[in-house]
Amino acid sequence: MDVETSGVVMIGTCDVRSARCTARSEPKAITAVWTLPGRKQINVCHDCLDEQVKTGSWKITGSRVP
Repeated sequence: MDVETSGVVMIGTCDVRSARCTARSEPKAITAVWTLPGRKQINVCHDCLDEQVKTGSWKITGSRVP
């Protein structure tokens, strides 16, 4: 799935909640990403975002991450 990052860091809980999640049950640092083309917002912690990109589940628009 293609996503676009907001670049904004805020405090909240993660919507993804993977096994490595750091904001699963208590508010921590998260960022918002939007799915493309529908622009649905997903709040995600750094660890879950990293996992989604590394596994190929998400592709960040415009990035050149191998």
